[in-house]
Amino acid sequence: MTLNSDLVSTVKHCLAKIGLNQGTFISGFIHFIANNKILPFKKLTRTEEETACKISTIRALENNECEFEKKKTIQKSINEEAFIVAKQVLQDYKLTVSHAIRMLYETFVITGKMPYQFELLPIAE
Repeated sequence: MTLNSDLVSTVKHCLAKIGLNQGTFISGFIHFIANNKILPFKKLTRTEEETACKISTIRALENNECEFEKKKTIQKSINEEAFIVAKQVLQDYKLTVSHAIRMLYETFVITGKMPYQFELLPIAE
């Protein structure tokens, strides 16, 4: 999956402050969707997505890490069963997993809060 590098950098810094990394953040998100069968935040508007990118660029500039308009590829190991269930749930929202993860990052940047209750649990039947 490819994301704006400033967005990735900003989220990494915010996650480090609370003792998490991107892999755990994404895995927890996929498990949340798979277990609860809902998206833990409202679908973002185009304006909100653009605002998140602007905020992340400003934060990256503050950290001397700005790479505006560059993309970063992130690959994370996700439980395949959780991934399949989450993918099915996200179809109801007309979202791909990649788009939902990008929205996860953007929501985190905009709100500064975890968009879901963080737990890695077995997949609910």
